[in-house]
Amino acid sequence: MRKLISISVKTLLKKLHNGEHFRFYDAAVIKALAALMNGLPQVSGMYDALKTVFDREDALYKISRASILTHNIGYLNGKRSAYFSYLWASVAIFKYEGSQADMQAVETLEFLHNTYKDMIRSNYYEMSGMMINFLQDCEKPEYKPSIQQLGLTDIVNKIKASEEEFDTIYDQRAYNQEQIADLGKLTEVRPEVDEAFITLIDGVNSAWTANELGAKDPAVRTKLLEVKEHITAAIHQAELVLAHRGHHKVKDDDKEDGETQTPTTPPTPPPPGTQTPNTDRPDASQTTQNPTDEPHHLDPNEHPAMGERKADEEKKKEDDKKDKK
Repeated sequence: MRKLISISVKTLLKKLHNGEHFRFYDAAVIKALAALMNGLPQVSGMYDALKTVFDREDALYKISRASILTHNIGYLNGKRSAYFSYLWASVAIFKYEGSQADMQAVETLEFLHNTYKDMIRSNYYEMSGMMINFLQDCEKPEYKPSIQQLGLTDIVNKIKASEEEFDTIYDQRAYNQEQIADLGKLTEVRPEVDEAFITLIDGVNSAWTANELGAKDPAVRTKLLEVKEHITAAIHQAELVLAHRGHHKVKDDDKEDGETQTPTTPPTPPPPGTQTPNTDRPDASQTTQNPTDEPHHLDPNEHPAMGERKADEEKKKEDDKKDKK
């Protein structure tokens, strides 16, 4: 039976991007193992626990994807502001080039403009409220004929459409924020999903061992073997994802007891003579020993040169004794 994991599962899954992490569980684990859980009461409860916490990640991931649309809030705010400014620029042109009826319409609309001229400098929420009031005023009998007189109905309709676009995205963001408050952040839920997955792996391994030592049920053995193969294939695929992204060597900084780690190749030492001297620690030629220092006691057998030196000293002592006699 090939090894189920080649590096720490925690380390591997932590390094996946949010989309990669979601797809790993959604397709390779949750959907792939669903049909295999029937007839495996030993591990089906662990699978259900994993699916329950993954449902939270599923919801949060979809929210995170939808939140990309909230980047359009600034764009749509600029769009409604541009149409609003274009409306009043058009009114100003009629003030100088229009007919007598146009002049009267301009005068009427200038009063409306004075009411809302600071609107586009307001925050999103305030501007939305004022924009609703403005569009309602444009439909009133005292202003609508003047808008029609100047042929500006189409511009007003574009302001209304862009306001509706903005409000839809703005309301969706508010709804998403409420959901996040209920579900938790994606960065908080992902570790919970990983822990539930590791528990499932441990459960599968334990169930396999128990069946092999106990009942030896061939149907259980076959199903557990399929589960293990699916999990192994999913993990190997995740490893390939990291490899393709450039993480060929994954540092296992979350390694725990019982977990294995991908071996790394030690660095090749530089050729002799090319090493950079270590200036922090002087070599023997740079070291001066104080005569009062205690000598270093080294067993002569540890180095031949030390043994020869000691033999020479002893021979010299013997010669000195003979001379004195």
